[in-house]
Amino acid sequence: MSLRWFFGLLLAGILLWIPASSVAQDTNVTVHVVQRGETLFRISQQYSVSVEAIAAFNNIADPTNIQVGQRLLIPLAETVRPDMPATHVVQPGETLKSIASRYNVSVEDLAALNNLVDIDTIYVGQVLNLIVVPTTEPVPTATTEATMVASVPDAPIENTESAPFLYTVQGGDTLFRIATRFGLTVNDLARANNVSDPTLIYSGQQLIIPGLKAPELALDLPSAIVNFQVEPLIFVEGETGRFRFTTTEPMTVGGTFLDRVLTVASDQAGTVDTILVGVPVFTEAGIYPLSLTLTNNAGEITPLNLNIQVLAGGYSRETITIASNRTDLLDPILEASEQGVLQGIMGNFTPTRYFDGPMSLPAAASISSPFGRKRSYNGGPFDRFHAGTDFAGAPGTPVLASAPGYVVFAGQLDVRGNATIIDHGWGVYTGYWHQTQQYVNVGDYVNTEQVIGTIGSTGRVTGPHLHWELWVNGVPVDPMQWVQESFS
Repeated sequence: MSLRWFFGLLLAGILLWIPASSVAQDTNVTVHVVQRGETLFRISQQYSVSVEAIAAFNNIADPTNIQVGQRLLIPLAETVRPDMPATHVVQPGETLKSIASRYNVSVEDLAALNNLVDIDTIYVGQVLNLIVVPTTEPVPTATTEATMVASVPDAPIENTESAPFLYTVQGGDTLFRIATRFGLTVNDLARANNVSDPTLIYSGQQLIIPGLKAPELALDLPSAIVNFQVEPLIFVEGETGRFRFTTTEPMTVGGTFLDRVLTVASDQAGTVDTILVGVPVFTEAGIYPLSLTLTNNAGEITPLNLNIQVLAGGYSRETITIASNRTDLLDPILEASEQGVLQGIMGNFTPTRYFDGPMSLPAAASISSPFGRKRSYNGGPFDRFHAGTDFAGAPGTPVLASAPGYVVFAGQLDVRGNATIIDHGWGVYTGYWHQTQQYVNVGDYVNTEQVIGTIGSTGRVTGPHLHWELWVNGVPVDPMQWVQESFS
């Protein structure tokens, strides 16, 4: 009889002899009865104790071999692992394997904990659970009723002085629950995110967690790629997203996303590449693959694939009534023809970037209709959408260039009236519709806030206003996002 077998038998006999209530009197130890489907890893996370500590305390030689009904002594006095938060937000370049390695858990356990059938389906911005979060209270038994200790998944996370960290709201989250989790007050969280009504948050919303140190990344990038960024982590229908990566040497980059061929802008001798993506309105919410290929001068190809989540824009509806003398401008053939003209101009790519920082507002006037609203004209179906932002300025109000660039169109269109289009480089264009006066010509270089015309009521309108559009690589997107954020 081996000494290990003898002590194991002796410990099992002690466990069978000692009443559970006696063990529970020791505040540093409790007893857990193994339930069906549990692993030692899951149990360790429930009590915030390492697998090694439980195995050593119970003389378990093989931590993968535990039995249903087996009684385990849990040493509660062990220090909680400082590197194991409740969740991990997937970052660009991370894989389930690298994340599992980062937290010293198995890929299988991490996949099971998050109900992942295919480990390659994780996506940027996804929140992975790192601890067991029971959906119901444990069912007490005769042996566990007095000794079972419930896990506390929402224990406050220590605040540290660092840059703000983003948390993606999950189903069932409340602002109070999230604030408590990160050791903040609701006011702290609401103030950091300009939330006026703490009861109004939605699944997929990204919240800034002030003062929380971002987790150490578990990158699994090809050796040719030094850094990879996706901003924002979760894309939204009708908005702009950006991919940016740094390589060890100049690369020729190609790829696709949302069934569109991507256009790449290069900086710093070809080692920093930026891809601006416009997510078309009517894109269904879901997970979409990003496929990239990077080819060096020797012809060696490096693939890079990851999944990106797209959320619905949540745009409202509005009904527009066009006067009888302008209803001919609702002709679908006329609309399609004019759309083709815009696509031929604003779908081009200029490798030089002229814009720097956020866009400036194009008029000193209030917004009368935001981007993205589904529109019905004269009682028809809601099959069109508002492709820009309207500013309700009085006739003659100056129209201002929102960023530097070259004028590539200055003329008259049927639906859009007197129109000006400015190329800002990198596939970014702004359009200014329904003007009365136009002060610039094709080929002119304009600066930010330069007066390029005046607000009017030419084209298909219900009254004087400026309709301002912004296109990114052939896709009209919300221009107000560009006023609030910088994509340079």
